Amino acid sequence: MRPRAKVGESRMETAVNIAALEKERRRQVALIVETSVVYGRQILSGIARYLRQYPGWSVFLDERELRAPPPDWLATWPGDGIICRSTTPEWAEIFRQRRVPVVDLNDQYVDLGLPRVASDMPAIGRLAAEHLLQRGFSHLAFCGFLGETWSFQRRQGFAEVAGDKLKLEHVLETRWMSLRERPYEEERNRIALWLQTLPLPVGIMACNDVRAQHVLDACRQLGLDVPRQVAVVGVDNAETFCELCEPPLSSVVPDAERIGYEAAALLDRLMAGKPAPARPLLLPPQGLVTRRSTDVYAFAEPVVARAMEFIRQNACQGIRVRDVLRHVNCSRSWLERVFRYYVGHSPRVEIRSVQLQKARELLLTTDWKLPQIAGAVGMENTAYFVNLFRRFYGQPPARYRRRHRVDHP
Repeated sequence: MRPRAKVGESRMETAVNIAALEKERRRQVALIVETSVVYGRQILSGIARYLRQYPGWSVFLDERELRAPPPDWLATWPGDGIICRSTTPEWAEIFRQRRVPVVDLNDQYVDLGLPRVASDMPAIGRLAAEHLLQRGFSHLAFCGFLGETWSFQRRQGFAEVAGDKLKLEHVLETRWMSLRERPYEEERNRIALWLQTLPLPVGIMACNDVRAQHVLDACRQLGLDVPRQVAVVGVDNAETFCELCEPPLSSVVPDAERIGYEAAALLDRLMAGKPAPARPLLLPPQGLVTRRSTDVYAFAEPVVARAMEFIRQNACQGIRVRDVLRHVNCSRSWLERVFRYYVGHSPRVEIRSVQLQKARELLLTTDWKLPQIAGAVGMENTAYFVNLFRRFYGQPPARYRRRHRVDHP
């Protein structure tokens, strides 16, 4: 109910007072997002970043475990909007009946009929496969969790890039809940038996960092050399966890903070009465952090392995193919031939690929100008850098930064 004008108060003064009261009323928003794992905390960080730019919510957040169901009071909560990570079909129906604006962030159910923001799971798997193939592994394997949609989708993307290098018998999946139902040693022994059936050397993608740690532990039990015999890459890049692994774990980095940011922006639009998007927003991973668990080149040709290591370490110093030739001490024709056979492209393309991947990282994590970024990756000509980046990523660097930086609306 709008307040009545006080005696002696003009219509203009009344309108100003009403506007002030409406401005003071903040939208009531519930965040049903786990705080127990790094993925959920990064989502919350993205929501917080959005609210620093566009304040106006009164937020309720309780500390939650992964997979914890929504609280019972949510079914009758008279708030304005909800961001929910633990949505189930039953809760989706409750939300629809109540007609409360909801943004769904769950990773288990693909289509609950709610506006959804999530990681592009197949893209995560593709990135892991590309990383292991770039390291020279001709045999690939996957270790995941049975019955988990997100794990299955990551395996799909991994298999898409791996092709015939991933055999059906090189996939091991067990139920996540079995880890709580029986001793961990049984699970580790099962993984160890599976590892003994794999051809070596082999590159393994684990569906997340926890699963990768299980694989590394089984490798240590068998005395397998990581990464020379078995290279392992996980997902989530929980930095403390990855550094605690032995050896430290390479990991794909989902763009969880941007998921939170985009979810908050979408909820704001829904609460303003705007229509929901027709399709879910699926965000690709940020990249992959290489640590010791995949810090190796497993090419059968030693010249290629030495050349790849030299390029990775020195590409952003502005090296050229002649510098690689001096390092590996062979003819250009021989290097070009074996490089194309094992890697699939020329040494020059590999140098440019490393430079552009570093440029992409700098675009997303710094405010550096384009000439500064070009110089940092070993390209003095900014126009050449811009054209090369456009060919590699499909858009010029300035537009790429605008579209992919989480701190841009």
